[in-house]
Amino acid sequence: MKRSHPAFSFIVVATLVLGACSSADSSNGDLTVPIPTAGTVSSTTGEPDSTLSTESSQVSTTSTGPPTSSAPTTTSTTGPPTTLIRPADLVTDPNDPNNLHASLPEHQPIIDAYLAGVYAQLITYSRWPLDPTSPELAAAPITERVLQANNDGMVERTQKNQVLDISGGVTLRPYVVENDDPTRAFVWDCQIDATFWKDKDTGVKAPPDAWPNLGPPGVETGVVAVMVLVDGRWLLDDGGLEPQACE
Repeated sequence: MKRSHPAFSFIVVATLVLGACSSADSSNGDLTVPIPTAGTVSSTTGEPDSTLSTESSQVSTTSTGPPTSSAPTTTSTTGPPTTLIRPADLVTDPNDPNNLHASLPEHQPIIDAYLAGVYAQLITYSRWPLDPTSPELAAAPITERVLQANNDGMVERTQKNQVLDISGGVTLRPYVVENDDPTRAFVWDCQIDATFWKDKDTGVKAPPDAWPNLGPPGVETGVVAVMVLVDGRWLLDDGGLEPQACE
């Protein structure tokens, strides 16, 4: 897998808004996340960062392979882990690799922070007026960089009179692909995104400037999230489109 060091716009992990440009790089080797054939099944699905949704560029992240300090378990991503946002209606094969990924116990805090960050953003974008100081964002595990990107995106969406419709749901299926640096991790997520932007007065669906913006039943969208460890807490720091997350 070829490593790249592109600049990309952060669009709230579910293709939500036009964000500020930043740079992310992947520092070590090639990584292939194994798909186990047996193991303990746990549920993880949901939405509101669709929200680590990015609508403009893509990032490739690679590494040398998953840690081996703990035995991986099979994680099923077809069941809702939260009541914040319901899963999307698109039905996918439960045996599809995108529904089954190796998960190490030490990765769970990273995944939990990613999910919380995405959900907070999706919930915030679904309420009018769009508020960059919403309680959800204030409590979310996200960095100042992401807060600023959210603010920039809300300015644009407010000017367009648009709010995010999350009624169709979002299914998040994140997994860690690189965590060689103990303070930095890359998460891939083949989301099933059924959200869409609409005019807050008429309800008319917005033009597809925020990909995919298709609505129900949803479409698989690959994204990457950059997570950083700050004072013992994992925070969502950046993100972008990553088609390989759905391959």
